[in-house]
Amino acid sequence: MRAAFLIILLLALAGCGSQTDKQLAAVKSARSVLSEWALVEQQADAGRAPSTYVEQMRELAKDQLKTASKGLSGQPEAAHLIDGLRESEPGATSLQHAASVLEPLEKHLEAA
Repeated sequence: MRAAFLIILLLALAGCGSQTDKQLAAVKSARSVLSEWALVEQQADAGRAPSTYVEQMRELAKDQLKTASKGLSGQPEAAHLIDGLRESEPGATSLQHAASVLEPLEKHLEAA
């Protein structure tokens, strides 16, 4: 009986760690995508990026953020932030700000 309880406890703890790992990967991915997207927007604003490239990168970023958002089911505020960016046309400053807003969550998940 005690062995069964320990096995269940270990499985539950492993599941928690797994969820934290998934959330951490999602936050890291989102921050990376946001930073890259911000750079593309900066280049576009400066007239140093072809419009076709910029549009393709925006769509790719939005697709990658959609995947990251799904990995943040336990972090509704972060998921909401990401979803809001996906549904709009943010500029470089907004994207950089969003990446910095997610940094404390990333550090918290790394420490967990």
